[in-house]
Amino acid sequence: MDSYVVSLLDQMKEQYEQWEASSPLSSAELIRFFGAIGRAAEVIGRNDIAAEAERILQGMSRQKERQWTAEEALAEMVPLLRRCYEAEETDSPIASPPQRGGTEADVLLCGNDPLFFAYLRGSLQTVPWRFITLPSLEQAAASLFRLNPDCIIVDIGEDHLETPSFLALLENTGRPCYIPVVIVSRDGRKAVHLKWYELGADDVIVKPAAAGELFIRVRRLVEKKRKIDELVLIDELTGVYNRKYLPRVYARLRSDLERSGTPSCLALLDLDHFKQVNDRFGHLVGDAVLKKLAAFLLQHTRGMDTVVRFGGEEFVVWLAKTSTGEARRVLRRLQRQFASEEVEADGVRLSCTFSAGFVECDDPNEPLDHWLNLADKALYEAKRKGGNRVEEARRQTSHANGAQAEKQYRQADTQRWSVAIVDDDELARTVIADLVRKLAAEQEREVDIYEFGDGLSFLESPLCEHGRRFVVILDRVMPKMDGLEVLHRLRRRRMPHKVMMLTSRQDEREIAQALEKGVDEYVTKPFKWLELEARLRRLLKELDE
Repeated sequence: MDSYVVSLLDQMKEQYEQWEASSPLSSAELIRFFGAIGRAAEVIGRNDIAAEAERILQGMSRQKERQWTAEEALAEMVPLLRRCYEAEETDSPIASPPQRGGTEADVLLCGNDPLFFAYLRGSLQTVPWRFITLPSLEQAAASLFRLNPDCIIVDIGEDHLETPSFLALLENTGRPCYIPVVIVSRDGRKAVHLKWYELGADDVIVKPAAAGELFIRVRRLVEKKRKIDELVLIDELTGVYNRKYLPRVYARLRSDLERSGTPSCLALLDLDHFKQVNDRFGHLVGDAVLKKLAAFLLQHTRGMDTVVRFGGEEFVVWLAKTSTGEARRVLRRLQRQFASEEVEADGVRLSCTFSAGFVECDDPNEPLDHWLNLADKALYEAKRKGGNRVEEARRQTSHANGAQAEKQYRQADTQRWSVAIVDDDELARTVIADLVRKLAAEQEREVDIYEFGDGLSFLESPLCEHGRRFVVILDRVMPKMDGLEVLHRLRRRRMPHKVMMLTSRQDEREIAQALEKGVDEYVTKPFKWLELEARLRRLLKELDE
């Protein structure tokens, strides 16, 4: 890419950043911009870019009355960006767009070049990858465990080489599991690349980089990660996960519980009289029984459930989004079906049974070992009563109907913050929740975070039945009930909350409506993270007053 095209890209990036601060935009503004880009492209001899700009202008001339967001304007730029990044490599098969299909993957895009990321997303639409974009290295480092991407593409320059946020990101990619990191930069100096590799990068790509080449290099790293995960987390004998995978399962299910109050059930299974099988028929037959049970559990549980070989003849079955009554029915069904199965190995045919103890995981503050201990005690009770039984763990207190939900939303003490995030965008909820945890850690405070995908489920939750004070971060546009209506109902109930409204447009009428209905703060999307952090910090401080 010559320096003139680099200057053209810089001009487009600068204009996009201005649009972010002044959205919504008129069609006339965009027409002037794309017209200027076309004229500049002609001057530097890039008629292909000029022709693409003209095609965009023709489409906009039919939408003269339309208002545009900055993100919509960026989407219109994508064909121009393809010309800029790919023009010199159009004859290369590696630069051509990948075919539809392939392995699914979650890819985290991190950095401050929205044009390059928009180009990648637009060029890789046929690939079954889910892209997550975070402009802040600090946010990416803090969100890795929850997002758990298959690869991270970081767009940075030399000035970020050894910043604390970049080093923290690289450090977090190695725990609790391997996440490959690809550095993308304009800096082509070998010494800088070697330094990135030394710090932990898996690949370094110099811009301009065609999407087809980047796709192949990232796909290779994703496949490598999958192989490593299988070697580390899969039990060699049975082919199911080993116990090292349990913390990752619990992290995901605990996140569901924190966001929506949805419990799960952990069941610990143990083959009955397995030692006698080994003693009588030999270990080859014993191994066949273990493999049979593992395959049976995989076949007869749902895709959202997880089967883990805990050790020896014990297995964990984690039933996601499952209540106590449902778990009991599922485990009894599995017992009956497995008892009717036959295992054939080394000339021997036999049937086996298993016992199970289970517990409903309804408190996200409890560690994994707490639930394993309860399930183990219930399993011991099932074995003590003769085996081939299902027993539920005994709890310290009995729960009446609905008591579990009330426990989650219990009255907080004065040293604990409570924050409700109500937004239909799961990624927005994730990032905001991580920011809240960061602010709580700075103040050495405990924090309860509750997440809701729509306004109606928030208003109907037990959280709104108590007089506790909390911060509500409320999206303006949501399904079932919009943010203004939720705000109106909160104020009508005289709930003592601090409310921040998130809006995707800088519309003075919307802001005026929110202020009229009693909003305490508002922030426009896409977020300016420093602004969001400052306003949220103020609201949390007011909880203590």
